[in-house]
Amino acid sequence: MPFVTVHMWDGRTDEQKRRLARAITDAMVEHAGASPDHLHVAISEYPPQDWARAGVLGSDIERHGVLGSEKPPLIYGLGHLLLQTTDLAAAENFYIDFLGLTVRKREDFRDGRPLVVTHQGLGLTTGRPDGGNPVEHVAFRARNLPAIARRAEERGITIVSGPEPSGYGLSLYMLDPDGNKVEMIGDAPGT
Repeated sequence: MPFVTVHMWDGRTDEQKRRLARAITDAMVEHAGASPDHLHVAISEYPPQDWARAGVLGSDIERHGVLGSEKPPLIYGLGHLLLQTTDLAAAENFYIDFLGLTVRKREDFRDGRPLVVTHQGLGLTTGRPDGGNPVEHVAFRARNLPAIARRAEERGITIVSGPEPSGYGLSLYMLDPDGNKVEMIGDAPGT
């Protein structure tokens, strides 16, 4: 029965902690062969005044700006990939029944199409155009979306929308040089 403990300053949202617990569980399953059903993740949070580093209380570090007030933009990794299928049932049969991906949620996509989202980061929907690209968009997990949007504008990169609230916290959509839609997903400011 593996038990993972995380100690950190308080202030994270429940959604951030959910994603952290899921990521730790996924890492333990992938890298340590743990069974997700028997893995425990405990998150202990502390106020900054109850934690010190190098002899300085965390509340003093924050007050004196030692850590900086704005974190630089950072891309963490692939967040998800949305595939447009010609036959959603056949796609589910392949990705879920055959490959063993697991369904995280089923809902309607923002334009009304059915959407199946897996725990592994794959989204499936309908509407693949004849001869068109099956990838509706690719999303990356990122930090500081407003700064990424400013950098995109400075470089003349087309912003489709955002940063704006979404089911992920914030989303920023832009186009790559070939016109592919790229989404950046991150937490809302102040979380």
